[in-house]
Amino acid sequence: DRGNENSSHDVDLVVGGEWSEIVVLGDTAKSEANGAHFPETLSLLRRYPEVLQCSELRLGESLFSRLAPGTKLRPHCGPSNMRLTCHLGLLIPEGCEITCGGETRTWEVGKCIVFDDSYEHEVNHMGTEPRAVLLVNFWHPDIGRERWPRLMREINGKKEGAKT
Repeated sequence: DRGNENSSHDVDLVVGGEWSEIVVLGDTAKSEANGAHFPETLSLLRRYPEVLQCSELRLGESLFSRLAPGTKLRPHCGPSNMRLTCHLGLLIPEGCEITCGGETRTWEVGKCIVFDDSYEHEVNHMGTEPRAVLLVNFWHPDIGRERWPRLMREINGKKEGAKT
């Protein structure tokens, strides 16, 4: 399940190994069905307008992300700097790292890494056990809530204009 068109390209990011996602807060029927399997997580995510509106306005999603050992995701950039991305470490074996904007970090169980995914980033899993994180996209805190719908209308209008 790769969510909406913002994440449907993700399959092309896998250079080697296996990357799977379960979108629990998105704008598709599949994500709604997935969310029903994780009611406490979904309830928590929906409490935060920055997260909920990011999903409802199609700027991002919240999902469980799993990497098999030996997986490498090529360098890539997210669609916008209007959002930030949080990775909460759930299953974190040795040998996993993320590099964003030239800075390399490792995850820790129960701790978050927050970054602007519009900067080039890549992931390497050189460990021997699966890695899992809860990935949450949310509105950038420097953008006021009153601006969110208008910004998304402007972006979506530009996308529609580009299609014609």
